[in-house]
Amino acid sequence: MTQREREEILRLRIDGMSYTQIADKLRISRNTVKSICQRFGCQPNEITKENHDSDHCRLCGMVLAQHATGKRKSFCSDLCRRAWWKQHQEQRSLKSGVKANCYNCGRIFLDYEKNRRKYCCHVCYIHARFGEKNI
Repeated sequence: MTQREREEILRLRIDGMSYTQIADKLRISRNTVKSICQRFGCQPNEITKENHDSDHCRLCGMVLAQHATGKRKSFCSDLCRRAWWKQHQEQRSLKSGVKANCYNCGRIFLDYEKNRRKYCCHVCYIHARFGEKNI
């Protein structure tokens, strides 16, 4: 395949054409078109539009280095990811979630049915297990 044919494939892909449309137009294999587009990291315009939030960590705002292929990063580290989800627990979706009562404080919390948690948080567990210690 010549350099000119590769450039034509990339140009058509940037214009928004699918792999199949490009293959039919240029009369080449769809898999050839797909491999060339993936090799050069070429995606249609509507996919690659810049989103200000997608290039920064959701917690600390640090600039993220995104790869051309694969899933886009939302967090700069596991620590930021865990901290953000701990602050935004209401946004998680518990498909098999059940309501449970904390054995210590009586508060109702959501959990997965398989977990069978007894306490809503670590503090309640420590308080129920060891009681209050006077220092």
